[in-house]
Amino acid sequence: MTERLYYYNSYQTTFQANVVDKYVDKGKYALILNQTCFYPTSGGQICDKGSIEEVPVIDIEEVNGEVIHYLQDEVSADIGDVVSGKIDWRTRFDHMQQHTGQHILSGALMKLYQEDTQSFHMGKDVCTIDIPALDIEEQKINMIEEMANQIIYEDRPIYHYFLKNSTGLTEKKLRKKQEKLDQLRIVEIDQFDCSACGGTHCQHTGEVGIIKINGWENRKDKIRISFLCGYRALADYQKKHNITSYLANFFTTGVEQLTEKIIKLYQEQKELSKLYKKMERDVIKWEVEELKRGYCCEQEGIFVVKKLFCEKDSSNLRQIAYLLSKEEKYVIILGAENPEPVLCLARSADVKHNIKEVIEQIRQQFKGKGGGTDCMALVKLESLKDLKSAFQMAVDYLAG
Repeated sequence: MTERLYYYNSYQTTFQANVVDKYVDKGKYALILNQTCFYPTSGGQICDKGSIEEVPVIDIEEVNGEVIHYLQDEVSADIGDVVSGKIDWRTRFDHMQQHTGQHILSGALMKLYQEDTQSFHMGKDVCTIDIPALDIEEQKINMIEEMANQIIYEDRPIYHYFLKNSTGLTEKKLRKKQEKLDQLRIVEIDQFDCSACGGTHCQHTGEVGIIKINGWENRKDKIRISFLCGYRALADYQKKHNITSYLANFFTTGVEQLTEKIIKLYQEQKELSKLYKKMERDVIKWEVEELKRGYCCEQEGIFVVKKLFCEKDSSNLRQIAYLLSKEEKYVIILGAENPEPVLCLARSADVKHNIKEVIEQIRQQFKGKGGGTDCMALVKLESLKDLKSAFQMAVDYLAG
């Protein structure tokens, strides 16, 4: 069993230990020591970073009571030799802030709403806790945040200790009941929260700095709350402050008026979008009439409309072709050079041509992308040269 030095002192960053075992596991160099400061991924907390004999530790796992250190390279020490380890303090302290912050947040949820924390997950960027389904709203979130941060500002002491017998454990009012009562490591926030936990924690709540809930979502029978603590919360505030400051300067308004300004601009944009779409429909109708007048010829009772536009997006080509196909006895061959080479073919319902077969032959010959139905199809080509050749091929097939 590896002795966990972090159980007794989360602030210890260097240590020495004897090598118990070393081997290669799936291409990774594994090292087991008789004692370690490295916290393995467990209990919702991600593992520490650091080095052993100055070789970077890339992962840490716990298996049957042993802590396995996976290294970037092999260390020269043999079994029984003494090695030196060093914890990356910035990462360790971040994890301490997040995990202690979770205990404070979970304690506030229990105090205010008698809701137990079902699970905790510490990610590299954000942390989450899952609680039973609760009628949650902004006001309740604010109350939870206020209580949690009040506990931080009071800088309450945090105690870490082991209880080895069931009598001692049953006398403690643990936030979450534990079935295994032979020995547990207890993390207790003075007169606020008491729970069993094997993670790394701060000595005082003030070290957490701040807790900020940044979101929540319903997940079937539970609610997942996302939050940030300490330096993570500071970094998040700095990022959002920079964004709001930039937007306020961009729109020449104060930060306090930014929401109102953006909503107003959004509403104006929606109205302009409606107007644009109406104008676009009118233009398309006008273009359809222009094509019928200037680019339409009759061949054996079939009206063939063909034009290669310099610039027209594929959606507009489809709309034009669709409107023309509503006419009787029409074959439509349209192309556009920009913004991308594209060919659109269509026919009226009373014309027997199989548009899908034609477009498929063109697609295969010119390695284009696209498809469609028997009545309308579209293909995107790789070059303008291919477009012109494909356009002529379609004319030969459908109007030759």
